[in-house]
Amino acid sequence: MERVRPLIPNEAKKRLIQVVGAENYDDTKTGRLVYSYDATPQFQSLPDAVIAPRTTQEVAEIAKICNEYRIPIVPRGSGTNLCAGTCPVEGGIVLLFNHMNRILEIDEENLTATVQPGVVTLDLAKAVEEKGLFYPPDPGSMKISTIGGNISENSGGLRGLKYGVTRDYVLGLEVVLANGDVIRTGGKLAKDVAGYDLTRLFVGSEGTLGIVTEATLKLIPMPETKQTMLALYQDLEAAARSVSKIIANKIIPATLEFLDQPTLEVVEDFARIGLPTNVKAVLLIEQDGPKEV
Repeated sequence: MERVRPLIPNEAKKRLIQVVGAENYDDTKTGRLVYSYDATPQFQSLPDAVIAPRTTQEVAEIAKICNEYRIPIVPRGSGTNLCAGTCPVEGGIVLLFNHMNRILEIDEENLTATVQPGVVTLDLAKAVEEKGLFYPPDPGSMKISTIGGNISENSGGLRGLKYGVTRDYVLGLEVVLANGDVIRTGGKLAKDVAGYDLTRLFVGSEGTLGIVTEATLKLIPMPETKQTMLALYQDLEAAARSVSKIIANKIIPATLEFLDQPTLEVVEDFARIGLPTNVKAVLLIEQDGPKEV
């Protein structure tokens, strides 16, 4: 929080505004404060400017200018991460993807979706569900988190046990490199073993290797049905043993979450959803699959 005034050279500022327009460039103190933190507790650092590009080409031009002037860039989705991944610790530019929020294609034949990084995770899940398809990664913040942020953090969720995490569903990427070059990795391929697997390299890199501007994601058929159950325990070890037994019997639930009594009390106090608080632990289990099973 030590930089009260932005440190971007005037010439660089002029060129950046020429790229995105004055309405998408904000270096006011208020605007910078808004994007000086994310969901990480007690961590804050002021950017020198906040820029909201509308196209991949604009992102590429921004990267070229920033590379020339040695200005750091921090890509940002919704800022829901808990590891300060979108805090501009070295100042520079926070790059917002609010305008790049379109689902470009849902390909029902190849079971893929092509999206821009600002698409909200839940919006994508609902859009493909309408077509009988399923995008499994379900981070706890999926109502507001974005696909670009999920890719940067390799986000998972409750369904990770059975379905895996974001990396398992990214087939291809469009990425802007630090020097402004635009590259494409992967594509609509179930099997792509030629050369280095750059797609998986970028997933989870937190924007340090490049800026994702488009992603092709794998979809799967929507499970026909699902059932949720709650198992109650008066013994923590018994609950833990049950988890081991479930997996040992080759049963992989869609979700399998362990909650001890203190956690139950906190959740119930906040949400008031009728969770039992007089037990030592619960297992929250969801199973999905064909109706006849």
